[in-house]
Order: sequence, then C-alpha cells, then structure tokens
Amino acid sequence: MDRIVIGLVGSLCSGKGTLADHLKDLGFSYEILSDRVREEARARGLEITRTTLQDIGNELRETFGGQVLVERTLPLIIDKRGNLVIDSIRNPEELNFLRKVLGATIIGIDAPKERRLKWYLARAKERGEDGTTVDDFYRHDNRDFGIGEPSKGQQVKKCLDLADVVLYNLGSKIELNEECDMYLQEIHRTGIKKQ
Repeated sequence: MDRIVIGLVGSLCSGKGTLADHLKDLGFSYEILSDRVREEARARGLEITRTTLQDIGNELRETFGGQVLVERTLPLIIDKRGNLVIDSIRNPEELNFLRKVLGATIIGIDAPKERRLKWYLARAKERGEDGTTVDDFYRHDNRDFGIGEPSKGQQVKKCLDLADVVLYNLGSKIELNEECDMYLQEIHRTGIKKQ
C-alpha cells in the first residue's frame, strides 16, 4: 500500500482530536501544525493561550508565507515511513501546500455549534482552564472561521470548503471513526488495519 497522508481541518471542538487519535491507533505518524506556533511562543517567552497562538500564527503566515507552518513541519516528517496525519490546518495556503508537496488528502470535521459549545465547556472543565465561557467559545470560533481575519489568518471555513470530504460529527466517537474508515477504504481501495 502506498503511503497515505491525511491533513485534518475542523471547527473548534468538532472532534479533530478524536479522529487524530483514531488514525494514530491505526499506525499513522502524527504532527500538529500548531506545535510550530507553540514553539515560537515559547521562544518569545509568551504565555500559551489560544489568542496568543492565533496572533503568532497569523504573524508567521504574513511574514513568511501562508505555508510556513507546513514548511517548518517538513523536517520532522521527511524521513518518517508509513502513513502520516497532519493536524491543525487553519489556512488554505497550508492546505494547498500539503496537497502539492505531500499529496495529502484533506479531511474536514464539523459538528453543530450547540454540540461544539457543550464539548468546549466540558473540555475546559476537564483541563481546569480558567476564563473559558460561552462568550470565549463564540469569540474563538468566529476567529477560527475567518470572521474579521486577514487572508493569511485563521480561515477554517475556507479550508472546510476546500476539503476532499467533511465528516459531520453527529453521533458517537465510534461512528465518527467508522465514517473516516469507510472514506479511507473508498479512496484507497484497501482497508487500513490497526497496527
């Protein structure tokens, strides 16, 4: 079987992490583009918050080009063998670069806003995060979707529109994972078995 490269894009708290964990269980190597932004924030001595990461990601794309986070990730994956999943696509230039350079298939994940809000608040409680409110969810969600953002900023809505498929997380984690498996079997004409 040829190497499969999956790029993941999804709305805030839609189930991207669940799907990434499933793909890792299937033997996919995993990288997340936002880790490059976290590294930059740490190098600058800044606190890691969603707003800080969004601001730095936008700044990096504006300064070095929309594909910069993928370019900074390539050295980490160039020698890896086997299937690969790259998470946290937030701009169409990242998506297009992944397709061009790695032949990536882009999978989008979305869910109804009411469910995502519920999952957001539960995740914040589980992680012990302070200041995570309904207003925070809507502010971050709007920004992720590109509302008020520059072209090199957060553009998840545009990325979802460009995805090869968008999986709608309307049921259980198992159902989301099974939907992903069916799609992968369809496009790759072969089953992907847990390693």
